[in-house]
Amino acid sequence: MGIVNLLALALLSASLASAQPLAIRTLAGGSTAGTTNGLGSNARFAHPVALAADDAGNVFVADTENCTIRKINSLGYASTLTGVAGSPGSFDGPVGVARLFAPQGIAAAAGWLYVADTGNSTIRQIDMNGTVATIAGAAGDVNSYDGPGTAARFYHPEGLTIGPDNNIYVADTWNHTIRKITPAYQVTTLAGLAGFPGSVDGTNSKARFNRPAAIAADSSTNLYVADSFNHTIRKITPDGTVSTIAGLASVWGSTDQSNSAARFYLPEGICLTPAGDLVVADSGNQTLRKLSLVGTNWAVSTVAGLSGLAGNTNGVGSGAQFYFPGGIDCDSAGYLYVADLGNNKVRTTRVVPPAIQSTRFPGQLVLSWPASAEGFGLYQSPALGPAAAWSLITSGIVTTGDNIFRTNSVSGTAFYQLRLP
Repeated sequence: MGIVNLLALALLSASLASAQPLAIRTLAGGSTAGTTNGLGSNARFAHPVALAADDAGNVFVADTENCTIRKINSLGYASTLTGVAGSPGSFDGPVGVARLFAPQGIAAAAGWLYVADTGNSTIRQIDMNGTVATIAGAAGDVNSYDGPGTAARFYHPEGLTIGPDNNIYVADTWNHTIRKITPAYQVTTLAGLAGFPGSVDGTNSKARFNRPAAIAADSSTNLYVADSFNHTIRKITPDGTVSTIAGLASVWGSTDQSNSAARFYLPEGICLTPAGDLVVADSGNQTLRKLSLVGTNWAVSTVAGLSGLAGNTNGVGSGAQFYFPGGIDCDSAGYLYVADLGNNKVRTTRVVPPAIQSTRFPGQLVLSWPASAEGFGLYQSPALGPAAAWSLITSGIVTTGDNIFRTNSVSGTAFYQLRLP
């Protein structure tokens, strides 16, 4: 074996050994399904499948079972952007009029949202006021026609992304193809052959996929696909050449290794980090996996969750638990966001400082903050300023439902803040 190959193997081994575990927190949502808007753990979702983060700290959620698009702002407050919970449909129009049907893919770009409206088999465009327009496909008409806008047809697409070329790339899931939509809304098939699932590498219609669920694009317009039923991660070059970069078709597992020696189980989400790594929501394994390019090899490591163990726990690395994590996205700062479908939550690696809410009663001041603010302590000081003496309060703090409470006497002057110890 040559020196170059030995060096590549050494780098690959080092990458697998040094993968940093991720610290996972809850951004919004509770374990029970619902439609409530609110802060952090006070909000409710119903099996959210996908999400998209923008550079202002907002996260947009395809709240699939509610048939709505939700917005979580930078402080963790969840609101409904468009759609009406429990009222599926296909109407275009402003808030209150617009309807969606089981949306399962979402991407944010230049002040617009693009949604794979799965139940309608259409692609929708949404502005920041919540006005919805159908840009490709026809509601309820399932097929695989290429063509302009609403003359095109899709079959329950579940994922999409915006490329650096401003094209929309769609994982047309049940057609087993990857489609392209130009800024003029012209739809073509980039790779795969509709109605013919498989696992073949090749160019354009010679390639085969098996229920591609999610898609991400890099700065060179290479596409990366979570090919769910093949249990693999695929790469598509701009000319439509498809290769398998990790996993082995039809062989599922959870092995951390490189290239075809790695194993996945029903990957449902994929995103690209600013560092050029891929992060995959390996849904059937209840884990997040990281793919790092080392030379010409893709090294796969598990960075959060424990294979085969579904749960609802925040923590670091294998101490975190998910319940069928679905869509995943990464913002420009490198923070990850996960649609934790089975837990009805949105999880993140970002620390969101919780807001304190206060209610005054005769002789008492009740402070409260979301229970999702794990790890934060309540501190008190008699004054503000550089010389303020902040002390941690450890008594009288109780958790009830979705909130943490502390009841204080209102005598005297006191200031309060939440911070990490």
